[in-house]
Amino acid sequence: MEKDNQKVEEFFYRNNKQVNNPIIKSFLSDSENLYLVQKAILYPTDSNKKLVDESFQSHYINVRKIKYVSNLIYFFSLDFDKKRRKLQKHTLLILDKGISEEGGTTAKELIEDESHEKELNHIVGEGLLDNIEDEQLLKSLQKLTVKQLQILEMIYVKDLTTKEIAQKLRTTPQNISNLHRKALNKLNHILRKKGE
Repeated sequence: MEKDNQKVEEFFYRNNKQVNNPIIKSFLSDSENLYLVQKAILYPTDSNKKLVDESFQSHYINVRKIKYVSNLIYFFSLDFDKKRRKLQKHTLLILDKGISEEGGTTAKELIEDESHEKELNHIVGEGLLDNIEDEQLLKSLQKLTVKQLQILEMIYVKDLTTKEIAQKLRTTPQNISNLHRKALNKLNHILRKKGE
């Protein structure tokens, strides 16, 4: 028994460089494979060598498969991240851009800023609706958005220019003109419907 152990140790010592190869190390870490190698060293028959060879080939194929799958996972995850980042860049939320194809109302206009609205109430108040005597026009005005009503009031009641309104609402004069035009078109549309 001691002689057998010495023979195995001598074999591993002589083949130290090959035994330190990571694939062979992983092969020998399995107790069944180590037993087959020791048996082939002690009893070097063709059948024992063939068993070690078949076992090593099976182990090597498994290692290659694991390496291949881990590489696939790695590169697919990189590709997935690239696609996700590209999609996020492609679908950025742009608040100044029109919601529909024709432009029109922007997402920024739909977001209400309560602190800014309180400030506007001091500036604007309820003057426009208080000054309307025609019930049909009053009902039509009430269907406009708060921002459209504020702009109409600043233009027709407070007599402010689009530039002054833009400064107070922290936007561009062009945006004020667009909102003014939309409000008038909406009013016109509502009043025509009621007139029919």
